[in-house]
Amino acid sequence: MKTALRLALVLAFTSAFGVVSASAADARAIETEIRQLDAGRVEALLKNDLKALEQLFAEDMVYVHSAGKIDAKKPYLASLAAGNLTYLSIRYDPAPGVLVAGRETAVVTGRATIEFKTKAGQLNKRVLTTTTVYARGTAGWKVVSYQATPVVP
Repeated sequence: MKTALRLALVLAFTSAFGVVSASAADARAIETEIRQLDAGRVEALLKNDLKALEQLFAEDMVYVHSAGKIDAKKPYLASLAAGNLTYLSIRYDPAPGVLVAGRETAVVTGRATIEFKTKAGQLNKRVLTTTTVYARGTAGWKVVSYQATPVVP
């Protein structure tokens, strides 16, 4: 939760005073880097690449599932390792947007169709609005927060 609080304070301070803004060239470079990282996150989820996800997720990441369940990094990765949730496809349409909120923070939002199966073999398909927050620290860019919200028809 410390990272989430820090993120909220950074975003509020940045918005109010503009002191952490990135130049246009920096923002474009950050956006490109974040798009690549987020594509890697999706690929790692589809391949169930727990090592890649372990590296990408911050230690104090908050993961809010579309049904409202809240996970931390370790329980979420343990659930994936146990096969409780297996991602079959993740498609964004249109491509997700990237907001560069400063040199150290970026937010990816989009509408995704996600197909997955449960450990019991039940197939599910959901259309979600997602938000993934990245923060850059000494270890590089990390996912500090993810939230999926069902799109109501």
